[in-house]
Amino acid sequence: MLNVDLGGKNALVVGGTGGIGLEIALLLKDLHADVAVAGRHSVEKSHGLRTVAVDFELGPAELSRPEIHTLLEKCDILVFSYGPFIQKKLHETTAGDWMRMAVDNYALPGIAVSTVLPGMIERRFGRILLFGGTRTFQINPYRTNAAYAGAKTGISVIIKSLSAEYSKHGITCNGIFPGFTRNAPSGDFAVDERTVAEQAVNLLCSPDLNGVLLNVDRGWNPGM
Repeated sequence: MLNVDLGGKNALVVGGTGGIGLEIALLLKDLHADVAVAGRHSVEKSHGLRTVAVDFELGPAELSRPEIHTLLEKCDILVFSYGPFIQKKLHETTAGDWMRMAVDNYALPGIAVSTVLPGMIERRFGRILLFGGTRTFQINPYRTNAAYAGAKTGISVIIKSLSAEYSKHGITCNGIFPGFTRNAPSGDFAVDERTVAEQAVNLLCSPDLNGVLLNVDRGWNPGM
């Protein structure tokens, strides 16, 4: 990772109480950022992270909760490492499934981005990292998860739009598209969560990386 001191910067990691999000939060803390995490799991006190929400169902109402909304307004570094997954064929996907995938995997990161931008513009500094799904940086066919993958494919539009328009304000936005961290189709394609987190923090630390759609998946392809 880059040798960067993030002291004095406020970071919020949504989905930061477990998995890749937690690994990112810990790495940001090691770089001296003031890190808050929100998610569904309990975080050990030994991690030294400020937990603002635990064991909750993330949704638009949650982002408007005073403690989280305030954090978003003051946020210098936003990581949105969240997005529920469903695996169903198209003819099995319900209206509720479609709505949940669209809201949780596309609208929620968008709402968070829209909330943090005014403060970042005013401070002339911002680092935003969003998560796509495996190989959703471009349009691909998916046999059993089209609703999820379609919403995650839209994340690239947010990333590219934000990086093109807001770089003049000292703001960068990049995307991580991780592969399988467990239950990979083949053991050769399993990616370590810490490895994904290290690449994510590299993107957050560099002012020169903007609009990057980074696959960390060992070359896995959904068409295989």
